[in-house]
Order: sequence, then structure tokens, then C-alpha cells
Amino acid sequence: MKTTKWVSAGWAAGTVGSSTLLGAMSLLVLFYLTEYLGIPPAVAGTLIFISRLWDIGATLLIGQWSDRTQSRWGRRVPFLVIGAPLAALAYAMLFAAPESLSGLSLEAYVLVALLLYATGYTIFVVPYLTIPAEITTHTHQRTTMMSYRVAFMTVAGLNIAVLGPILIGAFGGGRTGYAGMGMVQGVIVLAFMWGCAAAMVRAPVIPYVAQPRSGFFAPLKIAFRNKPFVIFITVKFFQLFAGASTTTALLYLARYILDQDESFLIRFGLLQTIGTLVSIPLWAYLARRYGKRNAYMGAGFLYALIALSWLTTALGEASWITDIRLFAVGFGAAGLMVVGFSILPDTMEHNTKTSGISQEGTLAALYSMVEKGTAALGPLIAGFLLQASGFISAAGGELPPEQPQSAIVAILVLVAVIPATCNIVGSLLLTQFDLKETTTDP
Repeated sequence: MKTTKWVSAGWAAGTVGSSTLLGAMSLLVLFYLTEYLGIPPAVAGTLIFISRLWDIGATLLIGQWSDRTQSRWGRRVPFLVIGAPLAALAYAMLFAAPESLSGLSLEAYVLVALLLYATGYTIFVVPYLTIPAEITTHTHQRTTMMSYRVAFMTVAGLNIAVLGPILIGAFGGGRTGYAGMGMVQGVIVLAFMWGCAAAMVRAPVIPYVAQPRSGFFAPLKIAFRNKPFVIFITVKFFQLFAGASTTTALLYLARYILDQDESFLIRFGLLQTIGTLVSIPLWAYLARRYGKRNAYMGAGFLYALIALSWLTTALGEASWITDIRLFAVGFGAAGLMVVGFSILPDTMEHNTKTSGISQEGTLAALYSMVEKGTAALGPLIAGFLLQASGFISAAGGELPPEQPQSAIVAILVLVAVIPATCNIVGSLLLTQFDLKETTTDP
């Protein structure tokens, strides 16, 4: 069964909303909490981690619930419709913390906003990830769908990294600027998520074998017997943690090593987007020509080298060298996303073939748990590492006179050493991955 380009593009457009939410959590939230709300790094990282623990617990429930849902809109669309406004509202709420709050009351407000943020994201994204496995049986068409998705992810990246700083400045900067940004981007998140839901209402779906009523853990046992899926999500754990570590520390790198403010995100967003867009066709070709596993491994090793190059920033470098690196980040990330995302629905199809049961929601939930777990660990580890290094927070946006050298080292570990190590480990794990039997293209 094949699907049309319009349906593929309509599905992919939903990632503008979900990737804005995920990207903002990695790139902006810890920095906003420490530098503008004055929350200590370790406390801010812990608040994010707590919200993600709740999120991880809810993920499996949403996945299994969507597997068993029957409605005139199908199994997944009702969740897309409900999750979108909740996520958009929480996004605006998080960046609009009242200035009258401080101390424990401020931290409680932030935690509530983070919990709502996580819940809305989960209700949308878990069913969303199952859709490619349900609308086409052609593995290379899934690669094409993921190419569309990565292209729309660059739009989300521009929304955060380019439009975000512009909006912060337009609304007056500081906390007021962040509040204005949150409201505008919340509307963008809602529009793209609901647009995706509208596109999926009429999309043809492959007939599925309903999951029988069983205990909570029975679907998990089936999923963990799926060796390709287990290897895949293990690899993604390392890759996603690498990404979370980099993006969490990026603004600290810009401010305290490159002597830049939030406007650095505009440069980062534009150059990364160009690198991503120009390389998407190449990575899709390499996946078809040399196989998904080999292309995926190559992307991992390449990204590790790019990550290590951030170490040179401590010695000072010309602006054009930084620009080349930012372009290269987009180039390498495109390979990890285009090929990696296309493998997930392949493992879902393999699961259905070997078990005789359609439980895409459960597998999507497990993948999402890994995604959210790394998104939680990134700020948590960054917060504690910065705190232990003697990092001085610029509460309210006022720069401290100077960071201790140990804090500079901690920032470089977060943006270079951890991401490189994780991508090397992930690529080596892929030597055990084999999914030839799921290639159903004619």
C-alpha cells in the first residue's frame, strides 16, 4: 500500500509543532529558568526531570490506549486533536511566569507548566509517530516521508532559533520578551498540529489486527522480543542524549565562550537549516544505495567528529570557522534524522509480521519514552554539572563578571565530549542491527 505526497507532507507538517516543543525544551528552557527566572541550575534541571518522569509514565498509557481506540476518525486522530491545544497553552504558560512569584511559589508554577507541557506533547506525539507504519507498507516511501519530516523539522528549528530571538527582541527582551515569544509560538504549534490532524482524517489506513485485551505488560513483552526495535531504540538513546546535551549547553557556549547573546541562535538556526536541507536528498540516496544501517552508521561517526570540533572554540577561532561548523551540524544531523526516523516504522512492521498483532502505539510509546528520557537527562545532567563546576548564574539576564575555568570546561564537555562519545557508541551498536526481511518494496 502506498500513500500520496500530499498525505505524506500533511503528516510531516505536524512535526513543526512537536519539534518546536521538543527543541524549545532542549534549547531554551534551562537557560530561561536559570538566566531570567533566577532558579539555580540544579533545581531547574530537577524540575525539568520531574516533569519528564511524569511524561514517561504517561507515554505507555497513551500508546496502548491509542492502539485500542476505535472512532470514526480512526485510532490516532482524536489524540492529535486533543493534545495540540493543551501543548500550545502550556508552552505559552511556561514562558509567561508572573514576576510577582519567587522562590518556592515560582518553582511550583514552573513545575505545573512543565507537567502540562509534557502531557500535551505526549498525547500528540505518541499516536503521531505510529502513522507512517499505518499508511504505507513501502520502506523506501517511509524514507521519503521522513525526508519531508526532516524538512519540516528545519521549519521548527527556524521557529525556535530564528523567529524566537526576533520575537524576544520585538516584545522588549527579558522576561516580557520571552512571554511574547511563548504566545506567538504557541499559536504556531497549535496551527501545525491541528493541520496535521485534519490531513490524517481522510488518509487511507492499512487494515490492522486489533490488539487483544491483556495486561499492561503483555504488549511490552512482545515489543522487547523484537530485536531490531530494541537495538534501534538503544542507538536512539545515545543519539538523542547527545543532542540534548548539545542543545542544552548551546546558549551557555554562545554567551560565555563565543561572547554572543540569544541572537547567536539566528545564525545557528539559519546555517544548520541550510546544511540540513541541502543534504536531505543525499542521505535519502545513500540509504537506498548502501542500505539504511550503513548510512545511519556513517551519519553517527560524522556527527561525532563535528561535535568534537567544538573543543577548538576554547582557543578562539574566526567567525567563518564557526559558520562552517554550524552548517556541518545540520548536514550530520540530517543523516541521523532522515535514516533514523525511517527505520522506526520498519521495526513496527517487523513487529506486526512476527507477532501477528498491530501495536504501533506501544512501540511509538517506547520510542517516545527514550526521546523524553534523554530530553530529561540532558538538562538534569547539565544543571548538576554546571552547579558542580562553580557556574555563576546571570539571574535576570545580567552577566556575571567572569565564569570560572571549571565552568568553561563543563560547557565544552556538554557540547563536545558527551555528544561525540554517544554517537560513536550508537554507531558501533548498529553493527548488530539487521532488518532485511522488512523490505516490502516491489
